Amino acid sequence: MAVIKIKTIKNNLQAVINYGKNGDKTDNGILVSSVNCSVDTAYEEMALTKKFFHKETKTLGYHIIQSFKGNEVSPSMANQIGKELAQELWGDKYQVVICTHTNKENVHNHLILNSVSFIDGKKYHNGKEDISFLKEASDNLCLKYGLSIVTTPRAEKEKEFRQKNIDNFNRKDEKIQKIISDIDEAIKSAKKYSDFKLVLTAKGYSNIKDNGKYLSLKTPYYSRNVRIDRAFGERYSVQGIKERIYYNIKEEIPVANLTKKYYRKVYTGPKINRFLLKTSSFYRLYVHYLYLFGKLPAKNKYKELTPAYYKQQRKNKMIFEEINFLGRNSFNSVKEVENYMENFEKQLPELKGKRENLWKKYKSADTNKKAEIQKEINALTDKIDTINAQKNACNRIIARYEEIKEDYKKQLEYKEKAQELIIADKRKKARNR
Repeated sequence: MAVIKIKTIKNNLQAVINYGKNGDKTDNGILVSSVNCSVDTAYEEMALTKKFFHKETKTLGYHIIQSFKGNEVSPSMANQIGKELAQELWGDKYQVVICTHTNKENVHNHLILNSVSFIDGKKYHNGKEDISFLKEASDNLCLKYGLSIVTTPRAEKEKEFRQKNIDNFNRKDEKIQKIISDIDEAIKSAKKYSDFKLVLTAKGYSNIKDNGKYLSLKTPYYSRNVRIDRAFGERYSVQGIKERIYYNIKEEIPVANLTKKYYRKVYTGPKINRFLLKTSSFYRLYVHYLYLFGKLPAKNKYKELTPAYYKQQRKNKMIFEEINFLGRNSFNSVKEVENYMENFEKQLPELKGKRENLWKKYKSADTNKKAEIQKEINALTDKIDTINAQKNACNRIIARYEEIKEDYKKQLEYKEKAQELIIADKRKKARNR
């Protein structure tokens, strides 16, 4: 039986890691393990991850305590369960230290999770769905190792609530349903596991990572990789997919629908102001006439949503950002954009150097001064983030300018060739006369 408690680390991540690694409680460090970092340099690696992605403030990490019942589990097994839990939930993106303490009557694990991903810099926010996945995974591991789980009426109610959170996560977003549908189609149409991956690639999925147990991939609907077994259950683990491909009896093998399209409802009628509807008699009369003239109730239209649509949506967003950037700065040539970017490149080392010096002062400063220094550090970090964003926009604008320039050259060459062909054709006709 394992009970889970979660604490947010906001002040001193190093102190929590040191507490977890305490040799007196972990059999002189034997019961300490880690995922995606070294046990000896765990804090330094986590701090470097935060510094690299400029996310060194606010929530620093999460402290998860996994307590087992009495002497039901040995310390080494408890550490193994903690490590498997960390690997399953965060092994693809986050750094975790697992410390098993034996100083109390019940053996318990301390899992210290870095809040920033070392892969893409995304922050782990520990929402209600994440907590539900954590508790569900912990219970499943206990059952796997022959341990008991809490079965009190309160625990059963919590389990129902937890399952609802997981189900809501899997169905609240239509994109999730599209991914499930695409994977199911790929499984049905594949004769072997390698074919399954090829079908997914043909559907627009990429960056498919398979370590033999877990499968993660980049979908056309999200900008990051999704680990599908975590989102959809064991049927979508590597083993579950292989069993469905190789051992399921199928009457006929359907052809993969690689051109499948999705739709969403789009409201086309006039928007009704609920406040005015309650407070204004004239507005109610207006709404009444809308019904009389057939404008209400409005008919819903269905808009096509393909993987290409989502890609184009992301591309459009980037273009709008670039247009706004150009409009705010009133550039007249690409040379001005290049000069602007060079100015950023000169500013960044200086700002980062100032921030590094402030961090050194922060470590040796009194408690009263630390708050002031922290404000300065936060202000510098915001400025660095803004400059990086503008620098990236400059890079994209220059690259896009080169693409447009190249396209324009090709168009001119095409027109010249077309003109030459027309002149040659006219000369040929003149000779034939």
